[in-house]
Amino acid sequence: MRKFPMSASKLEDCRTNLKAMKAARNSLEFRAGFTSFLSSARAITYVLQKEGAHIIGFGDWYASKQNDMKNDPLLKFIHKARTEDFHEGKPNLRFGTHIDHFSTNDVKPTAAPIEIGVDGIFQIADKGTPKERRIPIESGKYRIAISIENPPTEHLGKMINDTSPVNICELSLQYFESIIYEANKAFNSK
Repeated sequence: MRKFPMSASKLEDCRTNLKAMKAARNSLEFRAGFTSFLSSARAITYVLQKEGAHIIGFGDWYASKQNDMKNDPLLKFIHKARTEDFHEGKPNLRFGTHIDHFSTNDVKPTAAPIEIGVDGIFQIADKGTPKERRIPIESGKYRIAISIENPPTEHLGKMINDTSPVNICELSLQYFESIIYEANKAFNSK
């Protein structure tokens, strides 16, 4: 039996959120997946500490891992990005909309106004009411570039060549998978 089942559950949350980011059809879905990934990634270490609190030797083992995490640029970024997003509403994502062709003739006829922004093309539904929301328009020919503001460029002593949001999340997920694996290996027989 695994000693850290809830930590493994948080890993599954991260995997699910990463999958949602990869499958996103618009910036709203991508941002929601990224934000959820950051929260579930941060929860892994909290849950791991809670599950290991009663295990002899875990505190010393985790202290060394915690020191490694505090000194790793990628993991510091994940921690800071989650804090800024969750507590300050400042996502670290940057968007750019590149339009090749767009015509209002391609949009379903409604009275909803159209908004073109850095994160896509939207119709504004229920404008001026408490239910106001942006609905992504998927017609036309445009693409949305998504990047991270001030991305980390190093992880585990190696340069990160691909600083896309998906790759940054994949690298952090791999780290958290390895730390849970190590914890289970080190403390499963104790």
